[in-house]
Amino acid sequence: MQNGHKTSNRCLVLREFGNINKHQIQENPIPEPGEGQIRVKVEACGVNFPDMMAIQGLYCTNPPPPCVLGYEVSGYVDSFGEGVDGVVGARVIALCPRGGWSEYVVADKDFVWLMPEKMTFEDAAAIPVSYLMAYLALFKSGNLQSGQTVLCHIAAGGIGSAVGQLCKTVPKVTLYGTCSEEKNESALKNGYSQLIDYRNKDYVKEIKQMEPDGVDLVLDPLGAGDNKKNYEVVRPFGRQILYGCTTAINGEKRSLIHLAKTFWNSSSKNPMDLMCDSKMIGGVNLQSVFDGHYKGSLSVAMNDILRWYKEGIIKPKIDSVHDFENFAEAFRRIYERKNIGKVVLKPSKSPTTV
Repeated sequence: MQNGHKTSNRCLVLREFGNINKHQIQENPIPEPGEGQIRVKVEACGVNFPDMMAIQGLYCTNPPPPCVLGYEVSGYVDSFGEGVDGVVGARVIALCPRGGWSEYVVADKDFVWLMPEKMTFEDAAAIPVSYLMAYLALFKSGNLQSGQTVLCHIAAGGIGSAVGQLCKTVPKVTLYGTCSEEKNESALKNGYSQLIDYRNKDYVKEIKQMEPDGVDLVLDPLGAGDNKKNYEVVRPFGRQILYGCTTAINGEKRSLIHLAKTFWNSSSKNPMDLMCDSKMIGGVNLQSVFDGHYKGSLSVAMNDILRWYKEGIIKPKIDSVHDFENFAEAFRRIYERKNIGKVVLKPSKSPTTV
C-alpha cells in the first residue's frame, strides 16, 4: 500500500483568494510522514462552510495561497513516521489542520482513528468536523444537561444534522431548529422537535412563544445581527455558543461591502452585561484544539462518536459526492444553501447524489 509506483500527489489547489474558479487540480509531491505522523491514501474528504469562507480569504485561520484546503479525510494507512506503530492498509479517519483535498495527506497520530467495520468512506469523511464541532459545542462549551432546551440554526446542514443526533444521547432534550421548509423532513428525522422557517418567520418571536423564558442553549453559526437576536432567546443561566459566521458570505464571490456590514452589525457584549443578565457567551473553533492540552479532548470526543455510530445512534447524512473535477458543483451546493447534510469530495469518482 506504500503508494507503489505513484510519484505525485493529486491535489485541489487554491491559487488565490476570490471565488471557486480560483481552484485547479495540480500534481504535488507526495508528503513524507514526520515523527508521530501517519500518511493516508485518501478515498474521500469532507467539504465544510469554513472552507467556503477560506476560499474568499475570510476565515480566521486562512493559510496563504497557493494552498490546499480541507480538514477531514478517510482512506487507507499508507505509511508511518518515526514513533508510530500500526497496520499499513488499515481503514482510517483522519483530521488535519489543512491539506485534506489531496490524494495523500499526513496527519498527527492523535488525530487518526480506525473506521468501524461497516462504515463507508463517505460516512467516515463526513464525521470529523461536523460531529466534533457539534460534540464540543453541546457537551464541552454548552454543558448540555437532561431536560434542557436547545436552539440550533441550519438544522439540516452537516453540523445541524450532527447536533440533532447527538442530542439523542441526553434524556429529555427539547431541540428547536431553523431551516428552509423544504429541508424539514431531513431535520425532523435527526431528532428536532420543532422547526422554524427562517425565511418566512421571526425565529425570536417563535421561540419566545414556545419558551417564554428562552432556551438553555443556543448554537449560533450565523454571526452579524443574528448574534444579538440569539442572545435574546437565551434564558438566564443559559449559554450562546458561536461556531461560525455564515452571514459573512452571500454568494460565490467575495463582497467586501457585505463583509463590512456583517461585522458592523455583529454583537459586542460587555462582560458586565453578561453578569447583569446572568448569561454566558462562548465559542468553538477546531483549529484551537489541534495543539497542546486540548488535543486530548478530540480523541475522547471521537471515541464517543464512533461508539455511537456502532450503536446506530448516529449516521451522517450525505448530501452528494463529487470527484475533484466537479469541485465547482460541490462548492455551489454549499454557497447556494442547497445541501441537506454533508458534501463529500473524492480524488477520483463520478459525482452522485445520495
